[in-house]
Amino acid sequence: MAVWTVWENAEFDDPAVRAVFVEDRFAWWALLIGPLWAVLRGMPVVALLAVAVWAAVVGAAATFLGSPGAVVFYALLSLWFAFEARALKRWSLSRRRWHMTAIVHASARAEAERRYFAEREGAVIDPIGEAAPAPLATPPAPASASGAGPWGAPVIGVMPEKDQ
Repeated sequence: MAVWTVWENAEFDDPAVRAVFVEDRFAWWALLIGPLWAVLRGMPVVALLAVAVWAAVVGAAATFLGSPGAVVFYALLSLWFAFEARALKRWSLSRRRWHMTAIVHASARAEAERRYFAEREGAVIDPIGEAAPAPLATPPAPASASGAGPWGAPVIGVMPEKDQ
C-alpha cells in the first residue's frame, strides 16, 4: 500500500480542484528523462537547479576523470534525482504556498482520493468486497520557535531536558 500526501491551496473554492495528491515512491520517469520530468510536472525551478547541478558535476567529472567518470556521475545523479523527485514535488508545492493537509494510505490514486474526500466530508465508506479504509493520519504539528517540546519542556536534539 502506498503513502500519499495531500496538499491544498486555499485560493481555490472547489475542494476537488484545490487538492493535489503526491505519492511517496520512486519516480521512474524522473530517472529516464531527468529535468524534463520536472518541467512536465510544473517544477521549473527544480528543473533549472537540476540542469545546473548536472552540468557542474558531470563537467567536473569529465574534466578530471574522463568520459567513463562522467557517465558514472550522470547515472548516480539520475538515480538520486529519481529517489528525491517526489520530495522535490512536495518542496515545490510548499514554496507556492500549498499546505499539507493529510497523509493517506491507499493502493491507487483513485482510492486515495476516495478515502481523503470521504474522511473530509465525514462519510462512512463501505466498499464492496474491501476492508474498511484506515483513517487519515494528520501531519505532525510544526515545532515551536521557542525550542519547547509539546509539553512545554525545552528540547535538546530529540530528547527533552531533565527537570532539576
